[in-house]
Amino acid sequence: MSASPSPQQLLAAIQAGDEEAMAMLWRAWAGKVQLFARLQLAPCGPEAEPLSQEVAVDVFHDLWRDPARFDGRVAFGTWLLTLARNKSIDRLRQWGARHRREITGEGFDDAAEHHADDAPGPAEHLDAAQRRSGLLGCLRRLRNGLQREALMLWALEDLPLAEIARIQQCPENTVKTRLFHGRSHLRLCMERWLGLQGGRA
Repeated sequence: MSASPSPQQLLAAIQAGDEEAMAMLWRAWAGKVQLFARLQLAPCGPEAEPLSQEVAVDVFHDLWRDPARFDGRVAFGTWLLTLARNKSIDRLRQWGARHRREITGEGFDDAAEHHADDAPGPAEHLDAAQRRSGLLGCLRRLRNGLQREALMLWALEDLPLAEIARIQQCPENTVKTRLFHGRSHLRLCMERWLGLQGGRA
């Protein structure tokens, strides 16, 4: 097997029972799957982290059992995140039924306060990791889950509009609208977060 096998090559090896190929696929994609699921599951609060871990395990368990289900008609990443999305939605429904209340996200008004202690220091000295932490925090607090999902796929996974539309099962123009409104809310949240970080200098 080459040093950098493609997902298709890894899946073929997995179909032949190659556990190392499965481990390589896990190392390459599990982090992205879990992060994507965690943002989907943001309304679950502190339960989002363990639930997102369950989603990642379930996705790769399905891959191990039936690697041939990926038919190559779409990009592997798009297909994998679609699986993660469906499983995350199932977890959200189960969580909502268990708690017997409507699933809602937190508003933007308190987003900065929640993250003011994450990385103290003036905004101009924040490094990339701290800014990413603030960005993810603001994404988690988007009220609209579909906007949050579209932004995640666009900003963090760098997927084109067509792929995002395929995952969200909607027209590209709908994705554009979600990105427009989502970016507006995200910008306001980040401005508050950066302002408070600078104020702690």
